[in-house]
Amino acid sequence: MMANYLNVYNFIPRVLLFLLSVLTLSECLYEDQVGKFDWQQSFIGDLKFAFGDASGKRGIVATELNVVAALNLKTGNILWRHVLERDGKIEYMSMTSSGEAIIVSQGIKSLVRAFDPVTGTLSWEWTVPSSLPVNRVLWAVSTDKLYAVTLNDGVGFAVQQFNMRTGALIGKWQNTAPWAQKDRCGLSRDILACFSGKNLHNIRFSQSDVKPVTLELSQSIAQLQPVKSGDKPGVFVDFESTGTVKSSQVVFFAEQGQSNVQCKTLSSPAQWVTYDSSQKSNALLQFSQKNEELHVIASDCVSGRKLEDLSFSIPWPTSLQPQLKTVICGPNKDDLSLCRLLLRTSDEAVTLLQYIGKVLWVREEALASVVAAEMMDLPVSDKDAAIEKEFDSKEAGLLGMFGRRLVSQALQLQHLVQAVLGLHEPHQPSGQRADLVRDDFGLHKMIVLATKAGKLFGLDNFNGEIVWQKMLLNVDTSSMQLFVQRTTRHGPYPAQCSLLLKDKDSKESVLYTFDPMTGLGNRKNLGYRALQTMLLPVMDAESLRPILLLDSSEKVHIEPRSAISLADSFASSLYIYVADPATGVVRGYTFAQSTSERLVAARVWEVVFQPESQTLVNVVGKNPQERVHSQGRVLGDRSVLYKYVNPNLVAVVTQGTDTLHKFVLNVYLLDAVSGAIVFSISHKRAREPIHLVHTENWVVYTYFSEKWRRTEIASIELYEGKTQSNSGSFSSLIAPPQPLVERQSYILPAVVQAMKPTVTEKGITSRHVLVGLATGAVLELPWMFLDPRRPVTVTPEMREEGVIPYMPELPIPPESIINYNKSLPLISGIHTAPSGLESTSLVLVYGLDLFYTRVAPSKTFDLLKEDFDPFLISMVLVGLGLASYTTKRLASRKALKQAWK
Repeated sequence: MMANYLNVYNFIPRVLLFLLSVLTLSECLYEDQVGKFDWQQSFIGDLKFAFGDASGKRGIVATELNVVAALNLKTGNILWRHVLERDGKIEYMSMTSSGEAIIVSQGIKSLVRAFDPVTGTLSWEWTVPSSLPVNRVLWAVSTDKLYAVTLNDGVGFAVQQFNMRTGALIGKWQNTAPWAQKDRCGLSRDILACFSGKNLHNIRFSQSDVKPVTLELSQSIAQLQPVKSGDKPGVFVDFESTGTVKSSQVVFFAEQGQSNVQCKTLSSPAQWVTYDSSQKSNALLQFSQKNEELHVIASDCVSGRKLEDLSFSIPWPTSLQPQLKTVICGPNKDDLSLCRLLLRTSDEAVTLLQYIGKVLWVREEALASVVAAEMMDLPVSDKDAAIEKEFDSKEAGLLGMFGRRLVSQALQLQHLVQAVLGLHEPHQPSGQRADLVRDDFGLHKMIVLATKAGKLFGLDNFNGEIVWQKMLLNVDTSSMQLFVQRTTRHGPYPAQCSLLLKDKDSKESVLYTFDPMTGLGNRKNLGYRALQTMLLPVMDAESLRPILLLDSSEKVHIEPRSAISLADSFASSLYIYVADPATGVVRGYTFAQSTSERLVAARVWEVVFQPESQTLVNVVGKNPQERVHSQGRVLGDRSVLYKYVNPNLVAVVTQGTDTLHKFVLNVYLLDAVSGAIVFSISHKRAREPIHLVHTENWVVYTYFSEKWRRTEIASIELYEGKTQSNSGSFSSLIAPPQPLVERQSYILPAVVQAMKPTVTEKGITSRHVLVGLATGAVLELPWMFLDPRRPVTVTPEMREEGVIPYMPELPIPPESIINYNKSLPLISGIHTAPSGLESTSLVLVYGLDLFYTRVAPSKTFDLLKEDFDPFLISMVLVGLGLASYTTKRLASRKALKQAWK
């Protein structure tokens, strides 16, 4: 018995030791906190191909961003989504006879894939032979075979027949066809159709011994498109226009031995064919827009008779040009046939229409191609505006200010009574939503997004809801710049933003000035091409920061033009630089020779990076709105190392080639006022992709090391030394001492897609670097890990300073991933903005998806905890007050009694 007790006694410590060994300290997100301060919106991108599945409940789509997905046709939500290779491109998509979605994508390797339409699982995959140029091949699916037709212009075509599931080459053959040209041909099922003049040639390429058939039409053919639906293969034929009249025809190709079917000539081009089972014939769908209405007209193929059951009209903006991608038919709840039209419009939106003319849903896929972003403070409420008006009025006199004080306090009392009684109805006189008002902590903002589609959006940052949208027509969006000229803090003037882009035809600059709260604005064609732009650092009488523009002929313009005198008043301190990647030249200009009537730009310096040996990759300046709270860094020996804070410093990145090292990456720190190169560094056998962050006195950038085949991240920190040369404002014209440079490189075990530092209102909070990874994670990396002063051996002074030992590989702890399990594919940028709380920075990650959240690099030191109980604290304070008063009374009585003894 004693032995058993001893065994149990020895066993218990072992169990406890084992349990302690498996326990780890971890940080996590509570389930009720998910989505409380963050949200995600998922997209698919600009629609390229679309098909309906057999059930009619799902739409299988492929996009320009190399994405394959299935959409719920009832709600428009994404059922499943596959993001393929980042640099790939989907060249072909179709549905097989067994129901799978088959795609052919081009990339480093060209692949044929098939997906199950219900679950999205990969059914099969095989590699296209490298000898087959995927982007110059016409593809077609017939039963269990995949055909690749290669056209040799003016000679003929070659056909390769593959087993659709295994990729095995079944056969190949060639045909002579002098009329075969890629821009004049198309495939419809197993028919190759081409045109020349009035002749329409077609051949069944799935058979090697079949001769082509030529059909002569009534007019010369201008364009040909294959029919993707209907009961037979066919083509849409657009005839050459005679004056303003455009006509078209649809031709269906019959089986061998039968006659082809020529539909009746139409007055406008048809866009789709659907099979009308009740009439047992093909119906042609035409679109026409007139008086802000979209008319969908269905007509019988042979007779041309209008089919009323399939025709409808719906209100539609004339600026949104619809493009029909597919017609999906399926049974409804009453087992009747119900057809829906999936449209792609010119603003990259995806719309589903029912035949009754009802819009079921709209997906704003332009949000998958965001180019520029800003976060704007919301306007104050009516009550706060009245208070601000009271204190802003300094010319009303004593009685006037006293009267305004009484009116504002009466208004506050009225709001209080209404709020207590539940009668308060918020009112926003400017036509905005009543809930879009500034909160106490400055966390509620308007997100302004400019997209590659030329569409502007205003989003509520609390839930991602679209507040307004604006489509800009006939613009080139290859380069866009978004400026904030006036915020909502300058009432009664409304906030104002400006978007600089190019006209699509003339390539001249266009400035769209708008109110970021409503999207309403004015478009102005500038009549010149802007080379460089900048916001003036001062405001005019209406609290507006003018935009200064330098055009291609080095003439200076300013918007609004009434601000010329304002710019001239401090033109001697204005400088601008222009970088030309084509020539490798970076030039600096001064405006010191300007007059009150005309601004003049004069060259003062020029730096040439020889384009034969190196190419300009990127030029990154500092955020002109950033604030540096501390000018120095306190060391362990109590001395101060002063930062080299040069607001005119820009980082220039060039990619060079070398016969020995292949790739050479160069980073130059250039003073944009004097043209002096402050510091430069070269990395051998390093190349793009390069992402760079430049703020305060440090620069962080990532590159790919060809030598070690990995991503490395380098940090550079600049200091003036232990004596500060200029404690006031910095001047690039007074040569400061050469800065002390600390630099270090680290290994980042991930592929970087975007980087951005956090920003706060006063700059007191520690800065963290947000890194968007190819895995879909967004890493919050503290500066202490990137500090170039990290030594191999830490001294006691450095330990007291808070410097950690050097480790070559940077960790990626899961608790530092700010989007936890919400993967964000194809990240293209990160935007950060300050809030009213110094501890909190607002973050928007954009790419294929949108993700918004808040981060607190130094924790929320200016906020009470969530479990703070004000009632309990109040009761404790009341209890302490009563106890203090009671104790005081008892003590005074005791003292009185002792005095009488």
